[in-house]
Amino acid sequence: MVAPADEDDSPQPDISPAPNTTKKLAIYWEGAYSARTSRLIAWCKANDDARIKLFSDSVKDAKEQGRKKKQSGSPKETYYAQLTNAIFSNDKDPEVRLLFQTSPSALIKPVQTRFGTLKRKYNEFNKSLKQTGAGLTYDELQKNPQTKTLIGESFSKFPWWPDLHGWWRTNPAYNTVFSTADPGQNYESAAL
Repeated sequence: MVAPADEDDSPQPDISPAPNTTKKLAIYWEGAYSARTSRLIAWCKANDDARIKLFSDSVKDAKEQGRKKKQSGSPKETYYAQLTNAIFSNDKDPEVRLLFQTSPSALIKPVQTRFGTLKRKYNEFNKSLKQTGAGLTYDELQKNPQTKTLIGESFSKFPWWPDLHGWWRTNPAYNTVFSTADPGQNYESAAL
């Protein structure tokens, strides 16, 4: 059964064709369905190479981590198919499970759309940190009482931020708030 939207769900759920019908099936990711996002994050954590390739490994990140940039030998759709399996193969919604069993590729687009939503929410969260959080790791942010408080206030609404921040904090394709400036620089005093 497809649940109606509640105030915690995204206002516009991802839509996939329902199996053996002409109706569309709404795919929710938040509220009662937040386990789907948690499974998405868990798969990304367990599959480092695939995650890096999905998020377009950068030369800068590879260099900082003392490794070579990972080139994707497989199309991203292969990783999205694996991710779709991890998220929906045992979904609590029987209609979604049936869709996964009959047409798993129909759920790839909602997964891709979910990444776009996570990216948007991640950047909204980062904007709340302002410049104080630019480029800093989660652990570094937790040491600062001001940013620790800001993170704590928003964490219940967006619990996936620490994982996403670990992956996206220096990736300008995902972190549009990130500044390449060293957060410790004092441009005001240098200008005087």
